[in-house]
Parts: sequence; structure tokens; C-alpha cells
Amino acid sequence: MPPRRKLNEFERGRAVAWFQDGVPKREVARRLHVSILVIVRLIQRFTATGRVQERRRPGRPKKTTPREDRLIERLALQTKTASSSIIRRQRRVATNINISQQTIRNRLHGFNLRFRRPAGNLTGLRYRDEILRPLAVPTLQQMGPQAVHQDDNARPHRARVVNDFLQQSGVNRMEWPACSPDLNPIENLWDELDRKVRSNLPPPRVVQHLYQMLQAEWQALPQRIFTTLVNSMRTRCVECQNSQGGYTHY
Repeated sequence: MPPRRKLNEFERGRAVAWFQDGVPKREVARRLHVSILVIVRLIQRFTATGRVQERRRPGRPKKTTPREDRLIERLALQTKTASSSIIRRQRRVATNINISQQTIRNRLHGFNLRFRRPAGNLTGLRYRDEILRPLAVPTLQQMGPQAVHQDDNARPHRARVVNDFLQQSGVNRMEWPACSPDLNPIENLWDELDRKVRSNLPPPRVVQHLYQMLQAEWQALPQRIFTTLVNSMRTRCVECQNSQGGYTHY
């Protein structure tokens, strides 16, 4: 049997014309290199409706083009430990177009690829491959040569593979004094997120519900919180210097 494929509108019109001229359906299928079932259904549709156009399929139209789907597939194959959220952010950096994580999962399913959920402890390799390479470094490079990357002295952040990668990427890195959590605005953000999650009643009882709630509350955080924390960095550094690395009001 010839391989089944879709006919374009011109081919569908030609098939109907041949059939009306007395050409057998099997011969029409042979000429167009399609299954005879394709021709049978086409003739049935034409007989019933007088049209050769395909019926509009129910459901929403696809939100991604074939080219964008190939980008999603390539990103998934490049970083095999990446979750759907990581791939979504990588794609947003590359195309400046935002789509949902569910769309990413649907496309991965279509490519017979499984999306990964973040799991396990953070290592230097994961920090490089899941955070720095797809997210942080492209953003810093877009910001220009004056951008400074800020993390802390956690072991994964100071791993050799991380140091080498940041140096090769030309990223300016903030020198981080020991035992200075007050300098890191992410701590304030975690506190805000924690309070938002704890305010939900009833509280989550299983890990999956907690995961979903964390994602929902994170996405609902207003931009002003992020802006305020970023703008506080200069004051944080000054206070830390004045207190000689001691306590600050942050």
C-alpha cells in the first residue's frame, strides 16, 4: 500500500476531476501516491457536501509553528535533565514569545520525549546546565557588559565547572563575603513566597499540590517586589560594609 499522506487542495480537486472522468479510485490513489482510503473518504466528502476542503477540526489552533516545535525539541535534547519550565524559559529567551508549560509538555509528548521534573540536590553541573547556561547567562549578556552576576558561596555555586563556565562566558561576578545572607535579596523573596503559600487554606497535603501551589504563588508575585529587591542592592552592600560584615536590617 502506498504511504498515507495528506493531499493539498489542488491534489484533492484533481482527484475528484479524475474520478468524475471515470478513473477508478484505486488508479487515482496510485497516481497521487496515497492510500485508496484517502481517495474513498475524499469522494464521500465531495458527494455529501460538494466540497473538497477538509473539515475544520475541533479544538484550539496550535500555539506554535513547526519551526518553534523544532526549537522545543532541540532544547529538550540539548539539556536532557531540563524540566518543562526550564525549556519554556530557554524558548522565551530565544524567541521572546511566551507559551505555557503545558504546551511544552504537549510538544515533548508529540516528539516521544518526557519532560523532567526538577529533583534531587543542586550540584555544580545542574547549576550550570539548568540555571546558568539557559537562563542567567543569556539574560546577563542581553543586559550588556555592566551586568553583574550575583550568587553566594554555596558549594554548587563555587564548583570548578561553574567558575570555568562563567569565566568562559565573560560574566562579571560579584565577590561574595562569607556568612552574608543579608546581601542576597532572594532570601526576602523566599520569605514572601513562604508566607503566601502558608496563607492558603486548606494547606497542601501532598507534594504535588505543594508544587502546584508554589508555582501559582510564584507567578502571582507582583513585579514591584522584584524591582524593590533589585534596587536595594546598593544599600545592602553599603550597610554590610559599614557593619564590617555584621548584621544589617535586611
